[in-house]
Amino acid sequence: MSCTLDLKNLERHVVATFSGTRTPEALLEVATATIGHCREHEMSLVLLDLRPSSGGLDTIETYEIAGHSLPRQDGARQLARLAILDRPENLERIRFFETVAVNRGLAVRSFGDEEHALRWLFTKPGTEQAD
Repeated sequence: MSCTLDLKNLERHVVATFSGTRTPEALLEVATATIGHCREHEMSLVLLDLRPSSGGLDTIETYEIAGHSLPRQDGARQLARLAILDRPENLERIRFFETVAVNRGLAVRSFGDEEHALRWLFTKPGTEQAD
């Protein structure tokens, strides 16, 4: 099955839009390409839009990606923030991913609404209000 990643630099952040089937391999490729792109363009804020994608990872796969593979990616810790945008039916799984990634020291948060995602992305760390 074909997967695509569209990377766009906006004024303050990168929008990474993934379409295709979510597999551990595909999501690691997305992470590698996005981190490399950010490093090349000296960007550190990312909005990852997963809404066009399908499928999902099981609990073990989610834990492995968020807890081990992503934090070990060269350059992952240089990202200041990663906002993940997904459809409401996927948010429970994405929030598990978020929890594991945050526990590994990454600034990740999941959202079902683009406005809230962007608000968090551009808020100075430590000054967030509870949603």
